[in-house]
Amino acid sequence: MSSVLARASRALRTVPSRSGALRRMCTAAVEEAAPAGKLSYSSPEFVTFGSFFGLMYLSAFRWAVNDKKLEAKKAAIQAAKAEHVAEVSAVVEAVVAAPEAVAAIPVVVVAPVAPAGAAVSEWKVADVASWLKSLELDEFSPTFKTHSVDGKLLLTLDEQDMYKVLNITSPLHRKKIMMAIAELRAGYLNP
Repeated sequence: MSSVLARASRALRTVPSRSGALRRMCTAAVEEAAPAGKLSYSSPEFVTFGSFFGLMYLSAFRWAVNDKKLEAKKAAIQAAKAEHVAEVSAVVEAVVAAPEAVAAIPVVVVAPVAPAGAAVSEWKVADVASWLKSLELDEFSPTFKTHSVDGKLLLTLDEQDMYKVLNITSPLHRKKIMMAIAELRAGYLNP
């Protein structure tokens, strides 16, 4: 290690001092950097300005090209939408013309079937489930079974109970059940 230090110190002694020459070079560089007064194509200010202007021009050109592509895509979507509207209007016209043919089909109304021989107040949970099946609403049977809705409880149900407790969200399903319960109540009160 000492031999490396000895070599380094000898090398430093052999290098002539250049501090005066360096000082002269720095002052010469400062003197040369004085403004010439005119811009040239090679001056840094002109090159920076030209680069900035060129990038802005290319960005504007790219924007215009993308804008044309977007207009073409928008026109294609509107054409497809107009074609779809034409298809839908043809279907609507066919459906409007169809009621004449539909009027000839007979409508069958099925009354809810109550369990044979038992009063509504004596129904069990299974009887309520079969009653729901006769209403074609057997999808709610598991909910009625979970909450143990028997005949007596069925007669006391209102629409709010069906919505909040039994989670019957469809207003038409609630209305259908309420109408059937009204029939059961009438039959229970007037045997």
